[in-house]
Amino acid sequence: MYELSHSLRKNKNELLWLACVALTDQFVHERLTDERYQAGVMELEQHINSSGNLDAVTSVTLKDGTKVTVPDSSRISYEDEPRLMLLQEWNLFDSMLCSSYIATKLKTWSDNGLKKMQLLLARMGFAREECKQKFQYMSVEIKHRMKDMFEQYLPEFGLTDFYYRGFLLLHGYSSKISAADVVYGVTALLESSVESDGSSGSKQFGIAYDALSLNKLDKLETGMRQAIKVQRAVLRQGSTAITKKGSIRSGSKFRWVKLEDSADTKLLCHPQALTKFGYFLMDALREKGARMKPLICVCYTQEQKKVLIVGICGKPRLGAVQGNAFGIAFRSAAEETGAEYFHELFESSWIVLETVAVNSFMIRLTEKLL
Repeated sequence: MYELSHSLRKNKNELLWLACVALTDQFVHERLTDERYQAGVMELEQHINSSGNLDAVTSVTLKDGTKVTVPDSSRISYEDEPRLMLLQEWNLFDSMLCSSYIATKLKTWSDNGLKKMQLLLARMGFAREECKQKFQYMSVEIKHRMKDMFEQYLPEFGLTDFYYRGFLLLHGYSSKISAADVVYGVTALLESSVESDGSSGSKQFGIAYDALSLNKLDKLETGMRQAIKVQRAVLRQGSTAITKKGSIRSGSKFRWVKLEDSADTKLLCHPQALTKFGYFLMDALREKGARMKPLICVCYTQEQKKVLIVGICGKPRLGAVQGNAFGIAFRSAAEETGAEYFHELFESSWIVLETVAVNSFMIRLTEKLL
């Protein structure tokens, strides 16, 4: 879409920023390969450079007479970002504890994993009390040293691809927003207080759309706080599923897990939230050396007589030529069972089904994959 506006010479910073958010959404939700993401990043970086974003500064004088350079309008930048979810809105300790990348590699839900994370922070010279402060109130010195310390010590803990190229929207020195944080916040708003069958979605869409504007930062912050709640629920339920024997059942063609009714069900009974939970489990199982298979996640909806079922094939691979046989079988079994099949992606699909029909769906899916 941005390429079209660029060719028509109607390209504006607002559209360029939305293009950055859109690409980041694909990356964050694991809908494209790392190679394709990097190609997209390079293309957008060229547009950012050519649009003059990096040079859009002017000089202003403060009350004490000091002259400083401040951007006179919103500008887009890019830099290496850590795989830490919502760090600007959270604190370093909890962001490391709950972010899927570090949590699945260090197993932060276990005592041993938590000790490893605390040891990492100690090796970097970051006091625990400092790391538990909201990030914006942390010591400036620690923030400046953070990247160098991470790059020095993370490889010792098997964390070798911690940074990725990300995008930032800046306005003066009062506002700095990561495209990834926008994705997390807007996604949480889209699914907040929405039934898993999509009802009330139009209202939430309007709120989420408003959150994309810098003039409605309060709405985006609301979404970010909701996203943090969802991620905590992912960690709690994910650690339970991994450590509790028999929680994850494995067949010859796929695994499946059912979330028991709990306080977290309300947070995870939405398609994207349950998909995020599924990817968390797949990453954790991969770190344990388990063979990769598609995963079925089952969760009660807010209507107790129905369940939301999400089928996840895994992150796309560069050069993959085999079709999505699991996705085709998933849809066919859903149709035969009479499920409400209301969304389909290349890597995941989801349906709403009567609770009593779950076993029938599983049997049909198994038969179609034989």
